[in-house]
Amino acid sequence: MNPQQQATLDQVLAALQNELGGLLHSCYVYGSAVRGNLVEGVSDLNLLIILNESTTAAHAAIARALVNQPQIDPFILARPGLERSVRAFATKFASIQRNYQRLCGEDILAGLSFDTQQEKFLCEQAMRNLRLRLVYSFITRQQHQAYDRFVVNNITGLMVQMSEALRLEGTTVPTAFEARIPLLEKEFQIKGQTLRDLVALKKQPGRFSESEAVAWHDQIFPLVDAVVGWMEIHWQN
Repeated sequence: MNPQQQATLDQVLAALQNELGGLLHSCYVYGSAVRGNLVEGVSDLNLLIILNESTTAAHAAIARALVNQPQIDPFILARPGLERSVRAFATKFASIQRNYQRLCGEDILAGLSFDTQQEKFLCEQAMRNLRLRLVYSFITRQQHQAYDRFVVNNITGLMVQMSEALRLEGTTVPTAFEARIPLLEKEFQIKGQTLRDLVALKKQPGRFSESEAVAWHDQIFPLVDAVVGWMEIHWQN
């Protein structure tokens, strides 16, 4: 994490502690900033914020703390019922657990354990949901003018879910997205160049013309569909 990112986190943490007081149980940064592949000006700084009690007043306090920090992407949960939330978001928490830094409070992430079958179910659910939303976004692109934003906003999620699927099969996956591409290409029998193009698009997003939207969909949908098909074959039980 570079000094500017650390300074931002220090400022945000101070604001959260000031606004929330005793309602703040713990706070963590996770994702690309910890992995070391955050793209300046593009990637968010991901924060997991655990509250001692999730109330509307606490939500308003977090909003005040983050009002001038558009790069912060908060994931907010309450300590009561957290164990059930971990099960519901097992794939996400497993990913967070591999790349996180505790900023304050009790480190509840270190001791988490996960049920492999539950993780597989949730990973496949996420990929199927992505496929559904990808198709919907493309078909309704003329009405909503949002297909390009949908693609850019889901590049990281796509890379993470594909990587999680391989990890759940016992495969060691490199940290950097670019380094994962040859492995993903081989295991899922997909076009690695599409993934390279998506990683490049994440770094320099832009609006799609109509022909570009069609061309991107021709690349992305078969890739997502192939991963879902792989899951159907490998995770039959």
